[in-house]
Amino acid sequence: MGKRIDINDNLVIEKYNELKNIHKVAKYFNVSISPIQRILKRNNFELTNRRYDVNHNYFEVIDTEEKAYWLGFLFADGYIRERKSGNSLEMKLSVKDKEHLILFKNSISSNHKIVDGINKVNYKGGISRSKMSCLAIYSFKLVQSIKKQGVHSRKTFTIKKPNINPELMNHFVRGFFDGDGSFTFNIKGKNATNFACASEDFRNYLISELLNNGIVIKYYGGIKLYIQNKIDNNKFYNYIYKNANVYLKRKKDKYEEFRRHYGYDN
Repeated sequence: MGKRIDINDNLVIEKYNELKNIHKVAKYFNVSISPIQRILKRNNFELTNRRYDVNHNYFEVIDTEEKAYWLGFLFADGYIRERKSGNSLEMKLSVKDKEHLILFKNSISSNHKIVDGINKVNYKGGISRSKMSCLAIYSFKLVQSIKKQGVHSRKTFTIKKPNINPELMNHFVRGFFDGDGSFTFNIKGKNATNFACASEDFRNYLISELLNNGIVIKYYGGIKLYIQNKIDNNKFYNYIYKNANVYLKRKKDKYEEFRRHYGYDN
């Protein structure tokens, strides 16, 4: 029979109130979780054995620039997995954008691990391989709040205009652009912004939102939307980066190169 380990109840309670995690408390006292569970149960504590933390309420109300931005990014690059074992919010980005994934993780107060791996895609010519960084957040409440905001497990063709404060809409659009948009610029004069969007409802919302802000955006069929002249690309820059603190730096840098080339300062 194993030797019973005695630890002072008050010390365990104090540490559990600080760490809110029995695994972390057990590690602190260099014991298994069993004596920690025993002490907390006899002191009427409701236990959690979560190894990872997150702000489960983060997306309940979209009331800041940061939340609007990340909601837009999730509309583009986030997805929900629904399993019998539990639902998760997941995001997979190129390794070159891993810092952005870390930024998202910090925004939602998560300590979940980011896992690097190889993404394989089959196509007619063979197999395409790319290095990816992946984040999976297991939280029933977070997933439910994200679904309420319009992100769900089969969102590609069904996303619609978000129900958020119009004053935060440019931050939402910037998030969506950073997830599913691109900007092409070279000194020979070619410049074009494009969005990939398979949802007709959401595509119409984007067209309307940008036109209402004086930005001409074109749709020629398929899933792409285009901003094709320098004046409208500069207007788009001013629209999405107004009062912006969260963005994908490499995309903003490309616009700033374009603006320097044409001498735009507004």
